[in-house]
Amino acid sequence: MKFNCKELSISDEEFGCTIHFSEIEDKGNFEIGQSYNEIMASIGLYIRLQRTYPESEFESDYYYFESSDFDKSGELNDFYIELSRKLFTMNFEGETYEIQIDINNQKFEHLKLVLTKIVNRKGQIKFLD
Repeated sequence: MKFNCKELSISDEEFGCTIHFSEIEDKGNFEIGQSYNEIMASIGLYIRLQRTYPESEFESDYYYFESSDFDKSGELNDFYIELSRKLFTMNFEGETYEIQIDINNQKFEHLKLVLTKIVNRKGQIKFLD
């Protein structure tokens, strides 16, 4: 999967962290009565990486990968990421995801920090810049 990222959201909160790359900027333009295919077409291509922290000491962290191709979504484990200021590349379960990005230095540093938290020995990461 390849696309140009128009919207990048990064969250790092008490119960976990999430990174969402999307080829379409979310403007919240869903209409009541749209079919599933119309909704999916309006979302476009995307990937989401997520780490959820446990609520109790008897649980463990959960790592999740989601793609606009739902058949490729699932538990995140054994993956490889390369990140530069212009390109995010990820190899996961035999698939390559190549996303063109254009972000400022502050957002790039935040992305690196949160990606490091998500990777957390579940995969490998290489920063090229």
